[in-house]
Amino acid sequence: MRLFLFLTGFFYLAHTFHVSKTMVAYSEKEKSLQISVHLFIDDLEESLKNEGHTKLFICTEREAPQAEKHIESYLRKHLTFSVNNKSTPFTFVGKEGSSDMSAVWIYLEIPVSGKIKSINIKNSLLIGEFEDQKNLVHVVGPNKKEGTIIFANTKTEESLTFSP
Repeated sequence: MRLFLFLTGFFYLAHTFHVSKTMVAYSEKEKSLQISVHLFIDDLEESLKNEGHTKLFICTEREAPQAEKHIESYLRKHLTFSVNNKSTPFTFVGKEGSSDMSAVWIYLEIPVSGKIKSINIKNSLLIGEFEDQKNLVHVVGPNKKEGTIIFANTKTEESLTFSP
C-alpha cells in the first residue's frame, strides 16, 4: 500500500505544472507555416471531457475513432492564426504520441502566399481548465527571425511583425 501511495504521489509531482509548447516555423520552400503542438494527454483529455467527449484514450491502441476529429475541433476553437491581418485556417496534418506517451504532438500547416509581414496568434489551449496554464509558442519567421511568446489566462493573443 505504501508503494502505491508513493508512486501515486510521484506521478502527481511529475505533472504539477500545466504547460503546452507550440513551434511555428515558416518554410520558404513549402510556402507554409509548419506548426507542431505539444500537449500533455491527460490535460487534453480533461479539456475534451469538459466539452462532453469522454473515453477517447488518445494515442493508445484503444483510441476512439472520433478522437482526432475532437482534437482538431478543440484546436480550431483555441488556437488561431492570422497572416498579414487575414484569418488563415490550418490544415490538420496528423498527430503522434511522445516517446514516453505522456504527451501528444499535433501537426498543422497553413499555406502562405506572398511575403509574411505579420502573424497574429490566439492561443487559449487548456486555459479554461487550468488556472496556472502557460502556453509557450516559439516562432521562426521569414529570414529566420525568431521570437517566443508566453500565453496565459491574462494574455491569449499576440502579434509578431517581420521587416521586409
